[in-house]
Amino acid sequence: MKHCDDRRNLLFRGEVLGGNSRINGMIYTRGSVGDYNTWASAGHPEWAYEKVLPYFVKAETTMSRPKSYYRGDSGLWINQVFAPSTWLFDVYHVFQRCAEAMGFAVINDTNSPEAPCDGISALDSTVDENRQRVSTLEAYLPIETALERADNLSICTGVVVCRINFSADGVKHCAERVTFQKANSQSDRVFSVKVKKEVVVSSGAIGSPQVLMLSGIGPRQHLEKHGIEVLRDLPGVGSELSDHVAIPVAWELPVTASLTHLAISPFKGAVELLKYIFFRKGILSLPIQVLSLFVRDSSLNDETATLIAGEMDNGTCAPDTKIRLPDLEIMPLATSAMDDLEEYKRDFSKIGVFSLLATLLRPKSRGTVRLESSNPHDRPKVDLDFLNDTTDLALARKAVRLALRLGDAMKAQDFPLLRGISVPDSEESRVDMDRFIRHRARTTYHYSSTCRMASELDMQAPGVVDDSLRVHGTSNLRVCDASIFPQIIASHLMAPVVMVAEKCASIIKEG
Repeated sequence: MKHCDDRRNLLFRGEVLGGNSRINGMIYTRGSVGDYNTWASAGHPEWAYEKVLPYFVKAETTMSRPKSYYRGDSGLWINQVFAPSTWLFDVYHVFQRCAEAMGFAVINDTNSPEAPCDGISALDSTVDENRQRVSTLEAYLPIETALERADNLSICTGVVVCRINFSADGVKHCAERVTFQKANSQSDRVFSVKVKKEVVVSSGAIGSPQVLMLSGIGPRQHLEKHGIEVLRDLPGVGSELSDHVAIPVAWELPVTASLTHLAISPFKGAVELLKYIFFRKGILSLPIQVLSLFVRDSSLNDETATLIAGEMDNGTCAPDTKIRLPDLEIMPLATSAMDDLEEYKRDFSKIGVFSLLATLLRPKSRGTVRLESSNPHDRPKVDLDFLNDTTDLALARKAVRLALRLGDAMKAQDFPLLRGISVPDSEESRVDMDRFIRHRARTTYHYSSTCRMASELDMQAPGVVDDSLRVHGTSNLRVCDASIFPQIIASHLMAPVVMVAEKCASIIKEG
């Protein structure tokens, strides 16, 4: 990352059935009305909030929220909210009290269309009544369903897609075959599947552009560089990579007050494991993140990051897309949020850590996904290029200052934040602040927008798929994952991705 001290960031992908929903933090947030109305105003009216809401409702069963027009109670995908009475780390209670004392309101349901953009809220998590993760695999393709569909369903695991082969019908390219190999690169045996109707690529914002480029769809010069025959010159493939850049601000606290005590005490770890196995209780029965603070840039003083009186969104203002979108999220975590594994082993693995992950929800910086080579076994080259837009750096300063204000408030309540372990040397010095941000900026694994839904003739950011998620210039190839987002959603991305999948299925069934 050129603008972050040329550091390399660890990237994770869920290369399993169920994708990232098998390995992520299980947070179920949909985004705001303004997110989808922004998509609509950019030329995608069928993706406005009122158009996508039915798919959110169809997909979910909420165990905790009252019946309403915007929450589902009969979908396959289960979620629930963990009330404060279930939180087992005191640091979360203290964080919420301090946020309220600073003037932030409590948001009852972040997924309500009337939810304010400034406030603190307990979050919905994709966890069932047995305190077990509900990934999209468990929700949509449990083993019973897979067996029932055995005559029409084939699942190939442990493979990588080599390319999609096309024929030309004179106007558009038609996908004819998908070729793939075993993920073990030592085997050179190639398999192929004949396409009868359509191909839907759902490999995520890193994998989907790789598949398209290997198939000859992407930026012409880049494909020619790797000796790939150009089927369709689409400069937008692998471009416009977006992610929620985050800066961890952290303090040491007593080890018993954080998740670390399970790692350093085999006895405590064993007790918690048994509590979970036999009673579905204890620390292992809860997500690590149970609440978050959301705030708009315009609600905070530029210098102090304190709330400006009268500027907070209380959920009653007009649903203007610029007004009703949060810009920052502060994620409290009773563990380390730093992503340097060597540093963690050396400095933080034996101490209690409380982190505030100061996150930019609407970053301006964009990165790229490009091929390493024409070999499908080679991982793509990913450049997040965080902070290449200076407005992100200015907002990051404000996010870090807000996290520091919250930490000060917690210490003022005599909560034992013993010392800062990931804080700027000086808050007053812009040089120190910027050095800290560039050194700590990290991914939240919320990759999106590398196969954007937009016109391929868009001069600023050429698109890859149309409003039906069909790849430009093809007749039977669609992309269905976070890569199609015209603009990154100002929240966690799992629920919006499932909405996209539900809508895609509906589009295909309607013909």
